[in-house]
Amino acid sequence: MMNTSKRMKEITLGNLKKGEVTLIELDEIYKEMGFLFIVNQGKLTKIKKETIH
Repeated sequence: MMNTSKRMKEITLGNLKKGEVTLIELDEIYKEMGFLFIVNQGKLTKIKKETIH
């Protein structure tokens, strides 16, 4: 388990667009904040906030 509070501060949109963030890190962000990351052919295309009904 990584230190998510420190690691999440280091992640930027630039890192996401360049593909410098691992799937494990994206999963941690999803669990912590509820953001979904839409990826096409290994590149980030969209970020969505999960809506819970």
